[in-house]
Amino acid sequence: MKNFIYSLLLFLMMLSTAHAQVPDTLPAFKGMFKMENNQAFTSDSLSKKGTNILIFYDPGCGHCQELASEVGKSLNKFKEHTDFYFIAMQEKGQVEGMLNMFAKELIGKPNVHFLHDPTGQFILAFNPNNFPFAYIYNAETGKEIKHFNGEGKLKKLMPYLDIRH
Repeated sequence: MKNFIYSLLLFLMMLSTAHAQVPDTLPAFKGMFKMENNQAFTSDSLSKKGTNILIFYDPGCGHCQELASEVGKSLNKFKEHTDFYFIAMQEKGQVEGMLNMFAKELIGKPNVHFLHDPTGQFILAFNPNNFPFAYIYNAETGKEIKHFNGEGKLKKLMPYLDIRH
């Protein structure tokens, strides 16, 4: 029943923002919480160095699972200060289930963060159209580098990420 409610909420929010544009600078947001300790998380909590990648996903989405798995297997390819923020509206148990099944490599990594967005603040701030939605931006300037709606392949995101050589 919770999944139905989340899906309905997501659909209604997406419908209301269908013509809205993805912001080209990081919008302020609040109302999210860290999955591991339930501490409040806002746009001010993001890393101020390097590149930040915000990924709005549904733990039951196949494309989302694929992207999380590929990120987990590629973490050693990214430069220091490349931070991934996985944002879900679903509860911690569903997120843990997805991680344990598809992306164990992400668990406990210092540059990987899992956020709970119980009220859909990400949708209101970023206007995603599909899962997964990835928003890549420069942490120092807050300027968008690139965003992807519904892209589940890491290889599409890689040209816009800081890679070790």
